Amino acid sequence: MKNITSAILIFFLLIVFTANSNANSNKFRDELPELQRLTDLSIAIRRINKGLKYEAKGKDKKANKMYTEAIDFLFEANKNQDIDPSIFFYLGFSFQKLKDFENAEIYYQLGLAIDPINSNINKYLGALYVNLKKLKLANERLDVLKNCNCEEYLDLKNFISENKF
Repeated sequence: MKNITSAILIFFLLIVFTANSNANSNKFRDELPELQRLTDLSIAIRRINKGLKYEAKGKDKKANKMYTEAIDFLFEANKNQDIDPSIFFYLGFSFQKLKDFENAEIYYQLGLAIDPINSNINKYLGALYVNLKKLKLANERLDVLKNCNCEEYLDLKNFISENKF
């Protein structure tokens, strides 16, 4: 009889303490800010930033892994959200970092098809053309940026003048 009474008492105490702890945790949960799920695009941008950090430290293998992962997330982002030139910009950037210049050019051009005066895409595509020794095409990108009154114009202009063949 003692065992049954003590078992009932323990069971009762467990119920009281469990209910009380849930009440306390719910109170704190209401005070937390609403958390948002990271998008595939934001995850890709984080991977690219990690890749840049690894690259700065000379850890090219890890950097390339981050750029490859970013590309996977960017493809998912492209499937799951509206067409966005920034997705194509980051795809071009990631492919360029992986030295896949053909795909980099394709994705930069896709971004420009949506937003022809996008200063970042024009700048990086122009720089890609300079590296590929396509100066005429690089100057076309510079002409697009001429009236933007932006830093990208000056960056590309300086890059072209420093790398004339």
